[in-house]
Amino acid sequence: MKRQFGKVLLIPLLLLLHVSAQANGLLMVRSTLAFPEAVEALKKSIADYGYKVAHVQTCDSGMDKFGYKSDYYQVIFFGKLDEVRNVALNYPDMIPFIPLKIAIFAENDETVLVALDPLSLATKNRPELLIQLKRWHSDLQAIMREMGEGV
Repeated sequence: MKRQFGKVLLIPLLLLLHVSAQANGLLMVRSTLAFPEAVEALKKSIADYGYKVAHVQTCDSGMDKFGYKSDYYQVIFFGKLDEVRNVALNYPDMIPFIPLKIAIFAENDETVLVALDPLSLATKNRPELLIQLKRWHSDLQAIMREMGEGV
């Protein structure tokens, strides 16, 4: 069962990595921090914005099977429990996108972070959800900016 769960989590990561560089809907930053330091800095930044890390999915062996050559791939799942519960209860179609996720992987001498931009999920006919998506977008942008600065 755990093996199946890992494969299911690997699919969104692969989709993120296969999207062309010009694609809208993604937030991406390169950090000069080494991978282990970047992961710790990311966890700290997530906590600094009031979020809790829910899960860290290591994907190294799975990614290797698909031909990606890197020493490190992880997906950090995080959120604020009350926000995640509220969105899940009121917008069940959003459940696949929560909690928030940041894929982080080593590439050469840099660490790359990629996340789905929550605003890419916005529709005009759900103003309450749009408010939440804007908050998440703002926080993710700030987290990514900090990571790009090597904080």
